[in-house]
Amino acid sequence: MTNAQPAIIRAFFAAFAEGVLSANAEQATGCVEMSPQQVKQIMLNHYEDISRHFFDILFNPIAIIHYDTAEELIAILKSPEVAPHLKSPTDLFKYVCRTEEAHEDMVTEYRRNFASLLGGKVMSLDDFFAGFPEGYLTESAEHCEREVRALTQVVVRSFFAGRKTAQTQTTGANQVYLFRLLLDSLQTLLHSKPVAMDDDTDLNAAFAKVCNNEKNLQTMLQTMQEAMQDIVVE
Repeated sequence: MTNAQPAIIRAFFAAFAEGVLSANAEQATGCVEMSPQQVKQIMLNHYEDISRHFFDILFNPIAIIHYDTAEELIAILKSPEVAPHLKSPTDLFKYVCRTEEAHEDMVTEYRRNFASLLGGKVMSLDDFFAGFPEGYLTESAEHCEREVRALTQVVVRSFFAGRKTAQTQTTGANQVYLFRLLLDSLQTLLHSKPVAMDDDTDLNAAFAKVCNNEKNLQTMLQTMQEAMQDIVVE
């Protein structure tokens, strides 16, 4: 599924930035709207946090989309040919991505998303899709359980990591942020272009359209609730 890795990487940046930026804005003015200059400065202040949380949060989801079992990856990482060369998270990701091409794509998407934040905004859907040649990204009407689950986990964990980085307690309003982030991120996973919707489309109809089928929608909702419960436990 060619969409999965770049979609998951953008989901991390969008959700982590939303967590940090919304918290900062609420603390300062009570309003989430921020100028590009404010976005740029806040993200510069959290440069190291972005890198650290990226490796922590993305390790399992990227492994899930490239390997059928955890045992398969563990065997590679523990092999005598590989184990002595694992000195940093960067080294680990060369094998988590499985192929050199996938690893190069990961680095490219990391840089592309980070550059967008330093330019003062989260990468838009239009900019995301414009970054790939025609035919690279695919439409999927199948039940993509593994990919939908991985992306949903990334959105929830990244958002709350951003809130924690900004030292803000969780609130009931967080679910509103999460639904918006998931509606946005699922388009990059299941579609090859932004999904057109009328201004008066309600949330249920919007998710039905973006998820393509009921199974994807139920997988997303179940995974979101499970991930939020794990956050509360932590």
